[in-house]
Amino acid sequence: MTSNNGLWIVFLGAPGCGKGTQAESLISENNFTVICVGDILRNSKGKVVQEFGKTVGELVDAGILLPDDVISNFVRDELKKISNVASKNILFDGFPRTLGQAEALSKLSEEFGKSISKVLNFVIDDEVIFKRILGRYKCAKCGKIYNDFFLKPKVDNTCDVCGGNEFSRRADDNKESLQKRLSEYYEKTRPLIDFYLRLNVLCDVKADVCSDARMNIMKVRSSILEVLDLNEN
Repeated sequence: MTSNNGLWIVFLGAPGCGKGTQAESLISENNFTVICVGDILRNSKGKVVQEFGKTVGELVDAGILLPDDVISNFVRDELKKISNVASKNILFDGFPRTLGQAEALSKLSEEFGKSISKVLNFVIDDEVIFKRILGRYKCAKCGKIYNDFFLKPKVDNTCDVCGGNEFSRRADDNKESLQKRLSEYYEKTRPLIDFYLRLNVLCDVKADVCSDARMNIMKVRSSILEVLDLNEN
């Protein structure tokens, strides 16, 4: 199912494209290890960034983007924690997000005797993104995710999993916040598409193949496994 040399892959895509859901499947069913920059930063809040004289937590809370070299050094540290890392299946989540980070990842790959196997670009319409983000909510008791447009509970106001009747939404799941996040994505991350096209490792994955959420997840997963030449379990 997996290569002895390990696959090192990157997911690209706008907020709400479904990267997180597909990453979970690769972790649980295909033995991938995820290098998640979001988790790294949350676990490094107390570290001081010398260039600013402030901690990571202070900079993140102030909305200041960390320099590319700082982010890449954090990623290097995480890779060093993994034994026989060159033989492992690695998925980079939230990295790279800029051209500078993409170039840094290429250097990191060489440093560990690797190259990026595939970069999967999740293709999705903005209209679908808005429905996915603005319509999503979760059970306050068990965390099961639902959506006003694509995935409602089978019984109104009752969680399918635990029977709970209280639900919550993320504070940043609003139109203004989403528009800002999408603008940032188009400005800073989409140029990576051209970068990886030149390296001949980019593959498009249609992320909104159908309106049925459960069926959509399965079809997208099948496309990913085909691109990565992995057997479907």
